[in-house]
Amino acid sequence: MIAKRKGVLRYKFLVNTVSIVVIMLLQTTLVNYIEIRNVKPNIILVYVICASILEGSVGGGVVGLFAGLVYDILAGKYLGFYALLGMYTGIIAGMANRRVQKESVIVAVFFTFFLTFFYELGVYLISKLGQQIDDILYIFKEILLVEALYNTGLSVIIHMLVVKIYRKFNFI
Repeated sequence: MIAKRKGVLRYKFLVNTVSIVVIMLLQTTLVNYIEIRNVKPNIILVYVICASILEGSVGGGVVGLFAGLVYDILAGKYLGFYALLGMYTGIIAGMANRRVQKESVIVAVFFTFFLTFFYELGVYLISKLGQQIDDILYIFKEILLVEALYNTGLSVIIHMLVVKIYRKFNFI
């Protein structure tokens, strides 16, 4: 039983690693061409949320930490900033694992909307730490809400793909 579990964990690690690298490549290249109102979707965040709902809080934290670390290395200013936010986002999304129908798209949509909103709010507030925040209403309305809605729309597609991949490898 333990040997079988180790094999599943290896496959999960490999599948999540490949998925994160592919999504990161998409995030840093193609996403620049699909912005709406100067706001780009954060597809790596959507993947973390969708995978975390299926994985649970521990697995979600690991997926979020790894995805954030890759993002820090490729596109971040500070090493560990996005890793920490990704880990916390993965843990929070993963808490839904035992409480809801984890394969439901509605659950992914709900969590993606709210967690994107709070994730990006955290990014904004931490990046403005020690500075005066000028127009918070503009930030909420023109950036946070638009990105949350954008990510929510993409979460339908990404969640279905993640569920399909997890089923193919018998992870769920």
